[in-house]
Amino acid sequence: MKKITIIGPCYNESENIDEYLNRVIETLEKLKLDYQIVLVDDGSEDATWNKILENSKKNINIHGIKFTRNFGHQSAIMAGINFADSEYVFFSDVDLQDPPELLEQMFEKITQSKLDAVFGKRSKNKENFFKKYSSIFFYKFFNVISNTKISEQTSDFILINQKVLKELKKIKDKDIFLRGLIPWFGFNIGYVNFQREKRKKGNSGWSISKMLEFSLTALLSFSNFPMRLSFILSLISIISFITLTFFALFSYISMDVVKGWTSLFLVISFFNTIIFFVLGIMAEYVGRIYLNSKDKPLYVVDQISKVDEN
Repeated sequence: MKKITIIGPCYNESENIDEYLNRVIETLEKLKLDYQIVLVDDGSEDATWNKILENSKKNINIHGIKFTRNFGHQSAIMAGINFADSEYVFFSDVDLQDPPELLEQMFEKITQSKLDAVFGKRSKNKENFFKKYSSIFFYKFFNVISNTKISEQTSDFILINQKVLKELKKIKDKDIFLRGLIPWFGFNIGYVNFQREKRKKGNSGWSISKMLEFSLTALLSFSNFPMRLSFILSLISIISFITLTFFALFSYISMDVVKGWTSLFLVISFFNTIIFFVLGIMAEYVGRIYLNSKDKPLYVVDQISKVDEN
């Protein structure tokens, strides 16, 4: 019997855990798979961990990992990956916006088409206006500046095989962007379309600041375009400076003009802006190099419930 690990990141999901587990287990029994479910409590402030413990006592195949604090969605997934040891691994958020029943179609596709990974792809998205269209803009911008292309309207709703799992366990980066890493590996990827629902219970853990941080991680981890952009802007500023210099000399020679303090102020401001912009981009990269060089753990586990570490 084939074995699969279900990894469910949780952040304040006490209201959704029971329904999530019922739907996941029903699908797994339908597929007749040997399974383990790993729920990762990413520093929840509600009764999420108690719910995980409660369910793990009822079902020996349900395990829990509790972080000491909120380390982030990608860290929660990586914790599950590091504990997984099975032929297949399925990543599925516990908020139920991505239907766990889709695993049936994804498993059929990965086995019959001999793929290494299958992504759930949103054919329709019922999320709020800002989240929906900011996501669309992000994917388009990412694919323009990065050599690694990711399909629009995908997320970390993914089924992978053991080959991909093995490579993911080798990753040492502190800035994880899972949906970019898997295409970067170059494995065979497929997609299954679905309709993403609105969250019915609880509140999303994705604040605007977390979304911005996640976007920066993705863009700076998979592209050097921002640094190249700083170089291009520097060239533009040099050309502009030379042009303005010739214009100033021509004006001085051909006309009796008074030196303009306003023009001088604008020119100085313009070039200072460019300089600080360039320094800001460089600081982002240097900062991330610094964080990776510190070799801090990606997450810290507080408690473990029935998980056998590799």
